[in-house]
Amino acid sequence: MIAETGDLTEVIKIIEPGVGDVDEYGDPVSTEKVIYPRLFAMLRSKNANDVEKNLSSLSTSAQFVIRHRLSNEPKITTDMQVVHRDEIYKIDDFNIDTQFKKFDVIICHKSP
Repeated sequence: MIAETGDLTEVIKIIEPGVGDVDEYGDPVSTEKVIYPRLFAMLRSKNANDVEKNLSSLSTSAQFVIRHRLSNEPKITTDMQVVHRDEIYKIDDFNIDTQFKKFDVIICHKSP
C-alpha cells in the first residue's frame, strides 16, 4: 500500500489558474478557480534510483499522495496546480488507483 490514512499530514490546495487579467485601474486580478480548497496529502519521498537519474530535477519535483477521488468529485487534470506551503506546483500527471481505489498520486514540479 502506498500510504495509511495517518500519513496524510500535509495540507494542499488544488487550483485552476486563470488568465492574467487587470481591473479598470490596471491592477492585476487573480482569476484562479479553487477546485479543492483543502486536501490532506503525503509528500512522497524520492526513490534513490530516481534521484540518481534526474539529479537536476530533484529540488523541483514532488509527488503528493491523496485519498482516491470518487467519480462525483471534481477531476484533477494536468492544467491545474497544487499549492503547498505557499509554493506552486504544476501538475504533470495524476495517477489514479484503479485497482484498490484507496490513494491517488499527483506528480508535479515547482512553477518558476
